[in-house]
Amino acid sequence: MIRCHGQALIEYLLILVFIVGIGTTIVTKLSSFFQDSSGNLAHVLSINLTVGVCQSKCFFKQYKNGFGQ
Repeated sequence: MIRCHGQALIEYLLILVFIVGIGTTIVTKLSSFFQDSSGNLAHVLSINLTVGVCQSKCFFKQYKNGFGQ
């Protein structure tokens, strides 16, 4: 009876390396996606929530912000 314990160990290690590589790639892509999304969200919020006088195309016309009171 021939036993191949070393061969099985190498195969399992190769599968583990493959899975870790794919996992790392997925996490890297998702982190850059979330980083870009949070940056875009911060930009949109800073544009829409700035303090000032809204003279045209106001987001919410019921605010009394100094124009047309």
